Amino acid sequence: MVGVKKRKVLYMIGVILFIITPFLSVALFCLKDGKMFWDVYLPLGGWSDEITYYKQIEGILSYGMPRGYFGYNQSRALYGTLGVWGLQPLLPYCLWGGVLGWDYVSPIYANIFFCVVSLAIVYLLLRPNRRQMGLFSLFWFLNPFINRYLLSGAIEASVTAQLLLVTAMGLALLSNRNRRTRIPDTALMAMCTLLICYMALGRPYYEVLFLIPFWKACKDRKRVWQVLLPVLALMILGLFFLNNHFFCSTYFSSAVSFSRMFDRGLWGIIIYLFSSFWEMAHLMWYAVRYNGVGAGWYYLLLAVELLAMAVVCIYRRICHRAVPVMFLITFLGNILILISLIELYDIGVGARHILALIMANAFLLAMETRLPVNGVLSLLCLLAFVRIGNADAPPYQNDEYVRYMEQLREEFARVVSVTEQVSYENVVAMPTADSSALVPGEPVSTYYGLLFALPAGVGISLDYEDFYDNLENVRAGYIMVHPEGLIRRKLEEAGMTCVFENQELALYARPFP
Repeated sequence: MVGVKKRKVLYMIGVILFIITPFLSVALFCLKDGKMFWDVYLPLGGWSDEITYYKQIEGILSYGMPRGYFGYNQSRALYGTLGVWGLQPLLPYCLWGGVLGWDYVSPIYANIFFCVVSLAIVYLLLRPNRRQMGLFSLFWFLNPFINRYLLSGAIEASVTAQLLLVTAMGLALLSNRNRRTRIPDTALMAMCTLLICYMALGRPYYEVLFLIPFWKACKDRKRVWQVLLPVLALMILGLFFLNNHFFCSTYFSSAVSFSRMFDRGLWGIIIYLFSSFWEMAHLMWYAVRYNGVGAGWYYLLLAVELLAMAVVCIYRRICHRAVPVMFLITFLGNILILISLIELYDIGVGARHILALIMANAFLLAMETRLPVNGVLSLLCLLAFVRIGNADAPPYQNDEYVRYMEQLREEFARVVSVTEQVSYENVVAMPTADSSALVPGEPVSTYYGLLFALPAGVGISLDYEDFYDNLENVRAGYIMVHPEGLIRRKLEEAGMTCVFENQELALYARPFP
């Protein structure tokens, strides 16, 4: 009896540790630097995504919606002020900020909370054993990429939490071996479908997740669901396109037309995909061979996961055993999502968008096979951690820089006026690159993180350098440039006024009629 009680106590300790893995993982990730996650200082991070997400949420919490437009090359939505993807990905953080306030550490606390809640629900749905929980937690602890994103202002951590939930629901619906929940199938299918709709409204490639409830509907011969799910998927896709067209500013080129791929013809598409996957292979090779290279590790981890799933499926087929349905759906889904990312993004930049896939796949492998795949993935993460080093370390507080940002905040509050009326007067634009006016050909640029000091409610536009070749394009009320750049000279020649300057930046105001 004592032995049984001891095992139950140890199991419950394991459950608690599994659920709080995100919290413990980022704490240890920071402790290696002698810091803690509340020491992270987003303005020193320099990721442009963090800034636009943070300032949009700040504007929503302060004014209901930002007073200025978010976009690229001073683009704007036809209606509203939000940037790419619109409101949907921001909602969890808006709810967090509305309840608990919004400052530089709020996104980090929110990321940790979302992932902890996700793992708690995963446990309630599936009741994984100690081995399954241990393998997945080990992978999370050693994965520098998920820890880095938890310690950021980007939304990838919340997407990861959502995809883990969909994966767990899929296992509960389609794998009798993993079924532990007493929730009726219809209710679980409805919850899974609603979450998939939410994810697909933000990023259309998650439409592929509709395969999970559709497979269940076909398996159980639920005719109503078989008709309803394809119609719902088409409606959500239509809503995404409408949202993207009317309520979101666009990328520099169309992000959803797939014109780059379809214009090539059938043979051109095949060559295009082959060259893209070949580029991924090169990124993997560079990551293993050279220090400080990050993108290739994402693709290497994903490749190992997909290879493991393929091997399991083939082996079980040869042995006349049931192939895990979730492996088939996940394998197909991953390939389709990769093809979407090839079209939508530069492959190097797009790597971060497969982080959620990597985490969900690792959880699926821990639950569905006894092969030591997660151990191999953990070793790869450890190797990545060593090879990358401090190339993408979290930005920790520096007292001098904190004082500098507070000073900038006070200065910007005096010279940047945020009006109650939504207009370009409330937009601050920043060229993403510039050239030195003193040394021709030498690149200069202003640091992204300085945009954090702008008043709440402003919109932000990130512009290409050549956008300023024709100043008739300029609509933003303010332009933040490098003080020694060519763009500054162009602004002065156009009669714009410098309202603030230091050695890092020059802020110009555009005269409005």
